[in-house]
Amino acid sequence: MAIVVLTIAIFVLAGLVLLLTLVAVLIRIVRHARNRRRERLARAPRRALLAFVAEGGQEGMEDLLAIPPAAWQAAEPTAVALLEKVRGEAHQALAEVFARRGVTTRALRQLGHFDAAHRARAAELLGNLRLTEAVAPLCRLLADGKPEVRLVAVRALGAIGHPEAAGLLLDALTRDVPVHMVADALARIGEAALPEVHGALRRDEAVVRITALEALGLIGSPGSVRAIVELLDREADPDVRVAAFGALGRLGGRAAVPPLITAVAPTNPPEVRVAAARALGVVGAVAAAETLAGLLSDPTYRVAHEAAGSLVLLGPKGQAHLRRSAEAGGAHAREALALAELTGAEG
Repeated sequence: MAIVVLTIAIFVLAGLVLLLTLVAVLIRIVRHARNRRRERLARAPRRALLAFVAEGGQEGMEDLLAIPPAAWQAAEPTAVALLEKVRGEAHQALAEVFARRGVTTRALRQLGHFDAAHRARAAELLGNLRLTEAVAPLCRLLADGKPEVRLVAVRALGAIGHPEAAGLLLDALTRDVPVHMVADALARIGEAALPEVHGALRRDEAVVRITALEALGLIGSPGSVRAIVELLDREADPDVRVAAFGALGRLGGRAAVPPLITAVAPTNPPEVRVAAARALGVVGAVAAAETLAGLLSDPTYRVAHEAAGSLVLLGPKGQAHLRRSAEAGGAHAREALALAELTGAEG
């Protein structure tokens, strides 16, 4: 009896395996057929889209609007990809095609979809469309419960570049949005974001101050040097100070040099001194050559290393200090001069 039961069980299992195999094969056949059909449907619309953007959107709009819904759906990923790449009149014309086909309205609706993937795709599309009307609903997504949706919303708001989003982007940092993404989005908004960014330098959260400093460096606003120097006068957090020196290095200006020279003093934390030594070279502070030369024998390896690299950037005066140090056996100076010779930076 047991043998009969075991035999039946084996046959049943074999039948299930066969059935599952057939189902898997059928699914693969159906998927392949669907993909081939989609590719066939998308072929002509794809050519029309490429011709449309190649002409700068001057001709062919009515042809795109006449594409049947199924064919447009198959070609829509190509259209979305083109939105990211084209600029100027071609972008505006393609955005008009999306609007007239109802794609833009659908994307705005889907920002409130229950499924996170739909919300994220809609946010990405609206960012690529650079749709100003989407700024307010996209800002609401900065508080979305799904981190992936929050990230896409940040990128989309950066792509649109509207100053209305600046303050809310900074607020999003407290919801685990990466610093570099918010800083990049603020930089894409540009100088219109400066009032909010300057205000953020006085916020309690260190991550907000760090992001504001990174954004200032990316925006490239020389007028922000004074605000950064004032921050350094009151700032105790070493991570914020490092970010401040990085921003000063990017922005440059005569006012940036004194706080950088003060920061390389041995009484400061190593990471602060490293950042300041690097920034002095980026700024091109020739007046700091003597100070940097004094750091070539610093017991903290990275401080001495960055000082040597900065002296290379200061040109003949800085490199003269390096040569004197190298002749006296300075390892950091020899390394910096050898690297400068290899890269053609030696003056």
